[in-house]
Amino acid sequence: MDFVAAVVLFMISLVVSLLNGVTIVAPLIFGLLCFAATALRRGYSSAEVLRMALAGIKKTGGVILIFIMIGLLTAVWRACGTIPFLVRYGIEFIDPRFFVLCAFALTCVVSYALGTVFGTAGTVGVVLMALARSCGADLAATAGAIISGCFFGDRCAPTSSSANLVASVTGTRLYDNIRNMFRTALAPMALSLLIYLYFSLRSPAQSGGADIQLEIAAMFNLSPITALPALIIFILPLAGVGVKTAIALSVLAGAVVALWTQGMPYLALVRAMFFGYEPTGTGRFARLLAGGGVMSMVNLMGIILVSSSYAGIFDRAGLLNGAERFLERLSKRVSLYTATLATGTVTNMFVCNQSLSVILTNQLMGKIYERRGASNSLLAAHIEDTAILVTGLIPWSTAAAVPFAMLSADISAIPLAVFLWLVPIGRLLSLPFCEIRE
Repeated sequence: MDFVAAVVLFMISLVVSLLNGVTIVAPLIFGLLCFAATALRRGYSSAEVLRMALAGIKKTGGVILIFIMIGLLTAVWRACGTIPFLVRYGIEFIDPRFFVLCAFALTCVVSYALGTVFGTAGTVGVVLMALARSCGADLAATAGAIISGCFFGDRCAPTSSSANLVASVTGTRLYDNIRNMFRTALAPMALSLLIYLYFSLRSPAQSGGADIQLEIAAMFNLSPITALPALIIFILPLAGVGVKTAIALSVLAGAVVALWTQGMPYLALVRAMFFGYEPTGTGRFARLLAGGGVMSMVNLMGIILVSSSYAGIFDRAGLLNGAERFLERLSKRVSLYTATLATGTVTNMFVCNQSLSVILTNQLMGKIYERRGASNSLLAAHIEDTAILVTGLIPWSTAAAVPFAMLSADISAIPLAVFLWLVPIGRLLSLPFCEIRE
């Protein structure tokens, strides 16, 4: 009963913070205090509870370094012209007759390079929505296509914080997980392309985007060398280079391009890497380009550190034993994947946060997979196909509400983010052919 009371208090604090625009770190810290108090009431000492929390943090501590490197990457790519390069020539690639389809394809490419929903939605996503409004394209379908593309990279990019988090909490290799993600995405991706082709043909757009292309050309020297940092991220993982090395080399290449090709002052680059890039232009695209840097990752790192401490307390104090027993019975009646989908959906609905949902889903299902003889790689693949994606389908989740707000799009377009629900449904339909792997 004490645990139920702690959960209720945590949920109330979470709702209050969301309604008042307070950072989610605050209710997470409050929840940590509630769950720590529950462990104390069950007879554990303060020192034991502290060790529990630290044990949970230790499991995800390694991913913090990658988050810092991703923060550096997002700033350098802005400063050196890599993101403007992708947007500039991406717009040129768009055929107005297939606007929605092209928007999905372009967003997939950019999100795979950036590895972030918010970063992709806030740059190329906003540009595409502006083009859709000026060109008469289907706004709801365009918003759905952009969100689908954003989550494509968030799910399987080497630079994705969520993909790195899944690898960390499950103890698996990131690139092994990425290969699994591409395999399970093949059919949903093909269906998504067909659906967005239909919307494109039903509501073709007119020509547009020339003003943004001119603005970008005036702000940056878009020589082919500005694409080098992105090429490093795309190519090196294929050669088996570690994610930290690939990101570090991309940051280094971007810094060199920013200094030599864009003529950026050294101190300005260093400041941008830590505090975010501040463009010198005043146009529409310049306002979208600001951001990135290590400081942009601080809130996420706080969420991960506090959330991971939950896992240590839940595990050592046995606070989730009842839920685990229920899920084990459920997994035997249906399947491991279906039980994981239910867990990822429910946790996302209640905690409204992708990172905490990943940690809780792993916490609840990890031992069940182990007892069933299933590999950690299978667990990681199932978490990627559930907790990572369904958060974008929950209107009150930050992973859905924030990108839609960036796009100035109505959340009624969520059903048109077809990739997000085609992957889980496709995985469910494939279960009869995958039982041996489980």
